[in-house]
Amino acid sequence: MKSPLAFLLVLLVTLIGLFGSAQTACGPNPRCPSDASNYLLPHPDCTQYYVCNQGTACEQSCPPGQHFNSYHRQCEAPETACCDIFIPCNPTE
Repeated sequence: MKSPLAFLLVLLVTLIGLFGSAQTACGPNPRCPSDASNYLLPHPDCTQYYVCNQGTACEQSCPPGQHFNSYHRQCEAPETACCDIFIPCNPTE
């Protein structure tokens, strides 16, 4: 029979894995309009972007396998997002 302590440890590690990665880093960003909400900006990491609300930017992640397209302001396939210079670019209009 497993000990209750081992069960609690497994549960804690699982919860940290589920919720720990969901937290977003937020802070002031001079590129965020002070009067806008839900304004999207590109992030240096193609798989992420910023959501601006009244001058504060929060990091968000694209779904797995997608990159942020700064022109369309949405996550797309890497070849249409044209964010990574090492991936051939085939933009959509």
